[in-house]
Amino acid sequence: MAYTNLDDFLTRAAARLDPPVGAMNLQESGDMDFLTPDEVAIIRPAAVLIGVIPRREGATALLTVRPTTMSTHAGQVAFPGGKVDPIDVDEVAAALREAEEEVGIAPSDVDVIGKGAPYVTGTRFRITPVLGVLPADFVAVPDPTEVADVFETPLDFLMNTANHQMNQAIYKGQNRKFYEMPHNGYRIWGVTAGIIRRLYQTLYDGGD
Repeated sequence: MAYTNLDDFLTRAAARLDPPVGAMNLQESGDMDFLTPDEVAIIRPAAVLIGVIPRREGATALLTVRPTTMSTHAGQVAFPGGKVDPIDVDEVAAALREAEEEVGIAPSDVDVIGKGAPYVTGTRFRITPVLGVLPADFVAVPDPTEVADVFETPLDFLMNTANHQMNQAIYKGQNRKFYEMPHNGYRIWGVTAGIIRRLYQTLYDGGD
C-alpha cells in the first residue's frame, strides 16, 4: 500500500503507532547488530520529532541538517531531536523540547499523534520517533548552533517505496545496508532514512 492523503496517513498513525503516553510496544530496529554487549549496556535514550506540516500544496515533513561541528552524525540530515535529559518526563517531552530549541516549535503547537518504533543507532542511541502535526503556517526559526539548515520534504515522497533506495557500505568492519531518499539536493539517508522506512512499514505494511 502507499500514501494517499494526509487524513488517511494520520488515521493509520493514530491506530498503529504507540500512544503518546504509555509503554512502547512496537519492535525496535536499527543497528543493534553492530554493537558489542558492552555497548548495548550503555545505550542512551533519545527522541526525534517527525513534524508533519499540512501545507496547502501538500503535507510535508520537517527536516534539518546537523552542523559539521556536532560530535555525532555531523553534517547529516536529521529530524529535530536529541538525548532524553533528566528534566524530560518521557521521550515525547524530549522530542518537543529539542524541537523547540532547534527550530522554534512551541510544544503547545504540536498535535502529538503517537510514537513510532525505536531505532537503535551504531552510536549507542535508542531513538524514539514522535509523530506530531504542526500548524499549517509554521515558520521555522532555527538556532544556528543546533542546525545548519532546515527544509521540508513532501510526505507523499517519503511514504513511497519507489524513493527508498538501498545502498551499502563498510561500517565497523561489517557490511551495512542502509536506505537513501535523495530529494531536492538533500541526502536523506542512514538513521533518518531508516526511521522513515520503519514508519512506512508500520503504517502501510502493518509491520510491528
